[in-house]
Amino acid sequence: MQLILSSLVPIILLVILGAVLFKWAFVTPQIRGGIDKFTYWVALPSLFVHDLADTDFAALETAGLLLVLVVATVAAAVVAALVALISGLSRQRFGVFVQIGFRGNTAFVGLPLIVFAASGTDDGLVTLALVALAALVPLNNLIAVAALVMAQQKLTLRTLARVFGKIFTNPLIISAVIGAAIGLLGWNIPAMIDRPLELLGQTALALALVALGGALIELNVTERVGLSIGAALFKVVAVPLITWGFALLFALPADQAFVVMVFAACPSATASYILTTQLGGDDAFAAAGIVISTVLSLPALAVVLVAF
Repeated sequence: MQLILSSLVPIILLVILGAVLFKWAFVTPQIRGGIDKFTYWVALPSLFVHDLADTDFAALETAGLLLVLVVATVAAAVVAALVALISGLSRQRFGVFVQIGFRGNTAFVGLPLIVFAASGTDDGLVTLALVALAALVPLNNLIAVAALVMAQQKLTLRTLARVFGKIFTNPLIISAVIGAAIGLLGWNIPAMIDRPLELLGQTALALALVALGGALIELNVTERVGLSIGAALFKVVAVPLITWGFALLFALPADQAFVVMVFAACPSATASYILTTQLGGDDAFAAAGIVISTVLSLPALAVVLVAF
């Protein structure tokens, strides 16, 4: 219970704070958009570079972690696609169900939860989470775009080129590569650069959660509620069970199993809504699925904290 109070409750409070600030117009949509951009392009990359550059990769075992993440993510997306196909969803909803069903909010919910859970006890857990997150970002983007586009039969070479262009210019991936390269080479970042990176990185988690609260208030959830509950339950129940199965199959160590299970139990990513609107999916379905999965993920994450 103490772990839940110290790890999960701070996340809930910061999300509620963001929702209240947005509802009272203390934070406007323009300000929230600026917070999103700052977190995504500056704060989180600073956290990645600072932490990964200080990592002893020779003593870090991540092969099993990355294998389980990739296999479980692909498996969850495939199962979600089969469920959507069997359910007879329309083209506009098929890709949205897959995206809501498999893609978690790992950067804005999963990472803060792991940081809070590991606070003062296990810094290596945070490093594992950063490595895992760096691997998930390109994989999630690729599958999500493919699901939305292929469902509407618009997959072209131009679309694929645009997807890969966004992946290779993603600030989280670039910062992870830079930080990991510095760590692998054994270099030290000068203090006058490292300390600003550390300070900027410390703002990332709080800003991410406050922005998430604002985003949830902004989304319209009055439509597609019934269908969205099904997609949300798939995300917070089926995906963790699938991931747990692979963690057992590959005998993942306890710390790595904790990381993959937290990421698996995360709610659907808010980025899914933006991608859906850009690619012509059912945006009302995406909005409702994200909000409902966020609520339903709280007991799922609490179970993960207690069990793992």
